[in-house]
Amino acid sequence: MKRFASWLLLAAILISCLLTGCNKNTEEEITTVETTTNEIITPEPAPQNSVNITSATIVSGNSAAEQTAAKDLKKYLELKGVAVNNTSDFKITLLIDESLGEDSYRVSAVVNEEGAQSLTIVGGNGRGVLYGVYGYLEECANVRFFTPELEVCEPGDVYVTDGVILDYTPTFELRQTNWYNWIENDSKYTWSTKNGINIISGWTQSWGEELGGSLTYAPNLFVHTISYLLADPSVAYPRTAPNPCLTDENVYNTVLANVRKVLEANPDSKIVSISQNDNEKHCTCDNCKEIEQIEGSASGPLIRFVNRIANELADEYPDLTIDTLAYKYTLNAPKVTKPAENVCIRLSTITCHFNHPLTQTNCHSCAQFCNAIREWSSICDNLYVWDYTTNYAYYLATFPNFHVLRQNMKFFADNNVKGVFAQGNSSGPSGEFGELRAYLLAKLFMNPYMTSTEYYAHMDEFLAAYYGAGWQNIRKYIDAITLYAKTYPSTGYNGMGIYSYPFTVFKESTFATIEEKMNAYWDAAEEAAGDRLAYVQRSRYQVRYLSLFVNPNKEEAQKLVDDVLANNIHWHEGEWGNWNDPKIGGLPWFVEQYDLLTRKPSEWFAKPQDEE
Repeated sequence: MKRFASWLLLAAILISCLLTGCNKNTEEEITTVETTTNEIITPEPAPQNSVNITSATIVSGNSAAEQTAAKDLKKYLELKGVAVNNTSDFKITLLIDESLGEDSYRVSAVVNEEGAQSLTIVGGNGRGVLYGVYGYLEECANVRFFTPELEVCEPGDVYVTDGVILDYTPTFELRQTNWYNWIENDSKYTWSTKNGINIISGWTQSWGEELGGSLTYAPNLFVHTISYLLADPSVAYPRTAPNPCLTDENVYNTVLANVRKVLEANPDSKIVSISQNDNEKHCTCDNCKEIEQIEGSASGPLIRFVNRIANELADEYPDLTIDTLAYKYTLNAPKVTKPAENVCIRLSTITCHFNHPLTQTNCHSCAQFCNAIREWSSICDNLYVWDYTTNYAYYLATFPNFHVLRQNMKFFADNNVKGVFAQGNSSGPSGEFGELRAYLLAKLFMNPYMTSTEYYAHMDEFLAAYYGAGWQNIRKYIDAITLYAKTYPSTGYNGMGIYSYPFTVFKESTFATIEEKMNAYWDAAEEAAGDRLAYVQRSRYQVRYLSLFVNPNKEEAQKLVDDVLANNIHWHEGEWGNWNDPKIGGLPWFVEQYDLLTRKPSEWFAKPQDEE
């Protein structure tokens, strides 16, 4: 991990309208500015046998991804002071070699007594060659792609060493997070590609071949799909309908026929979800009961059903994966039937706690999940995990989970997981640490076995670039709230979940005693922030929000409301529509009913007509 000596900020900030509340960004609005920070971080020295590049000729294939790779490599090399032309003796070759495998890459160079002769970046597909370029720029040129708005290119040399510089094969074939899904332009896809994310939304979104393309679920076949595939017109929202009988031949034939129709219309789809609806209502007929008894789990009828369809489609669609759920009543693996080779089992951490690692044995909720993933791992070569990385009831509340992200990702990798969806706040800009969390998750997707030192180096690099010279004060805040989360005595069913009261891991009375110290960290960060002030102030909303719980103040609440609305930030999951509609919930309407500030926050989200 290279550390920063000083900062040359490229694509900083600036989608200026975001800082003033607009989330509609255009390419023209992104500006490049040059600033420096007061914090000097000494970089690791380049290898002794390295040779600096001063000029280069780039040669690439004609595919859209290779052309983008060549264009971006030229751009960043020139920003580093390397002359890119057609006359240099040092040749950089970009190409695709499918034998490497999807999303893999290899970067190698020839260096001899006469100096650097050539550099070759090979990708197993379009995404792979792009990942190779961005990986090389990060490793050997100190370029970072922190957010869709902020990139950093440190001054200094670009080097090569003889032989293989980077040789990468992904642990996870699916690397998905939706933290930036709220952005309306293509910058979210560019950021994703630069950071190794190959899917954002499973519903309909994908990106073009100029960015190597993305993994794609067949349209409308991402999750909770069984009623959709039955095309039940009597159900307004089929993903919450009761689950059908999976031993009924009419159900099987209908679902198979409708999957075929979708695939015929979308032959490039890589994944189809045939999965249960989002409830506990499943068939208890004699046939289903008998299979459940044989299999020792309610997942038995589902896996048998999905296997039949997967086997039927395997020859016609050899690259297709059938995705289904191990969720709620199907969490436990069957004892007899194994998933087919082209079937993927997706487990969900929805009932887990996140103030400690999933592997904490005295947490009943996490233990259930861990036992289930180990069971499935023993019988299935393809596991996905749907993970959760924010508080969906209180988007603005501090969610102290940074200390578990690395350990949880390693646990997934250790247990045969091939894909992770780290679901976050996709509704709007974060008033907490969403940007930092998205970046760290992307790094963990690409390297789930990184050390603690590497992980926190990534964190510190981000904090320094994103929050300015006072970043260490924000790190102190993160460390402080992490300590409370780690020491919270969560056993059994007690812990910090994804809808938890904000003061689950430390009490309101505790926060009252540390509030002054927490605010002092943010005051110092703001004072030194420079042109990062808007970022610091927006992330500070979490502290202002918590303060209102322990120190109700109508004027301060109104100020927070105004700031949140100006930045198009949402209060909780599912919050859409007219901001002036009091049914939306959150702070806007309780400001007018001041007494609600003294109630538990769970009551803040009740509909006004329910408050008597």
